[in-house]
Amino acid sequence: MTARRALVVDDSKSARAFLTRILERYELAVDGVETAEQAIQYLTIQRPDVIFMDHLMPGMDGFQAVQSIKNNPRTATIPIMMYTSQEGELYLSQARALGAIGVLPKQIMHADVTKVLQQLHLLGETRPERELVRVQAEPLPLDTAPPLDTTGERRGADRPKVPPLASDLRLGIEGMLAQHMLDVRRFIVDHLESNADRTVRDVRLMMQDQTPPAAGFPPSERPMDWRLGLAVAGLVAAFLFGLQWSKQRGASEALSAQLAKSQQQLTEAQQNLLSLQTADAAAAASAAAPGSEAGTEPADAGRASAMLEPVPFGETPLAGVRLEHVSGLLSRLGTQGFHGVVQIRSVPGRFCTVNGPGGTPVLPGDALLYSKCEQIGNPRDDNASASQRQSVAFANMVSTARQNSAGRIDVQISAGSADEVVTPYPAVSDTLTAGEWNRVAAANNRVEVHWQPTH
Repeated sequence: MTARRALVVDDSKSARAFLTRILERYELAVDGVETAEQAIQYLTIQRPDVIFMDHLMPGMDGFQAVQSIKNNPRTATIPIMMYTSQEGELYLSQARALGAIGVLPKQIMHADVTKVLQQLHLLGETRPERELVRVQAEPLPLDTAPPLDTTGERRGADRPKVPPLASDLRLGIEGMLAQHMLDVRRFIVDHLESNADRTVRDVRLMMQDQTPPAAGFPPSERPMDWRLGLAVAGLVAAFLFGLQWSKQRGASEALSAQLAKSQQQLTEAQQNLLSLQTADAAAAASAAAPGSEAGTEPADAGRASAMLEPVPFGETPLAGVRLEHVSGLLSRLGTQGFHGVVQIRSVPGRFCTVNGPGGTPVLPGDALLYSKCEQIGNPRDDNASASQRQSVAFANMVSTARQNSAGRIDVQISAGSADEVVTPYPAVSDTLTAGEWNRVAAANNRVEVHWQPTH
């Protein structure tokens, strides 16, 4: 059977690699190219079953590429899914109008890919699920196994009549249950063996200390019964201890996860507070400047000013609260009759991350050693252009500000390098932790706004 094939078009190497790993789990052969021009050249010699298309790329963008592919009769029937950080109902409707079947975010989940592949009839078993399904319990004897129903499932006499599960979902659940039971069985056996060995060793020491029975005392089974009862009591105690330890371990893991989440929320709140303080200071300085009334030239028109906005890990730099602050700044400058250049630069920080659920990079706990970090960088901004670091709402806001100023305010957007730091990163050592590194990375992950009047 011909292998199913997917084409990933994205100028970000890390984004291509991330989506490729997910698609390969569904046994798809995946090819990747960096530009829309390369994708069109690829389609002259190869015909994939589905195309995942980025929007903002050097040269031809994603919408232009979709239009070109759909206008070619040889490639018009290939389904195209936009794979981009762009979002919103307006963008989705524009993509579908050009012929795309939908839009997937860059922070993609496995469930999103499964839904798309089901829609295109390209869904196959993922590798981990097939491996887990192999771990099955021994079948029941033929004379005791309940009969099979029309869906191939065994149903007991008292089992209620419920709609059957989808085959792929049922196989996945059975595989996870089998793996879970195998782990529980292994855990119980290991602890029971350990406690049994210790119990037998203690019993042997006790037997060595016992005095021999008096002469003429007939042998009886009483000593054997006593040893057997002690062994059984030790096994029961070991089993109860194992269950208690398992419960405590689960509770400890849940508390650790809650603590990590709380620390992340605290860090985000601190960054938002710093951003609000910076914006309030800029607004107060602008309002207090003499000559700021409408129709007069601002008093600071002869010198440059700047504003710094921190960007929490995982957020689009030019979006959210940064959009509100920049929008307020442009509105104040327009009211004051400002005439000049406003430069907006997004500079990424280099974060210490590990792979979370679904292979998504996440921040580890602060206590993790730096040497245990799986990646150092910024997955959202690696190899991304300036236009890829802004949301559609931010781009629309800047376009509106330019039109309202009638050419008086020139807004320039650029992307900085991770090497442009405001706080030096700590020296790498055996004792350096992820928390120490990521606090510096959070300070360097920022948006800089500079405005300079011209005469």
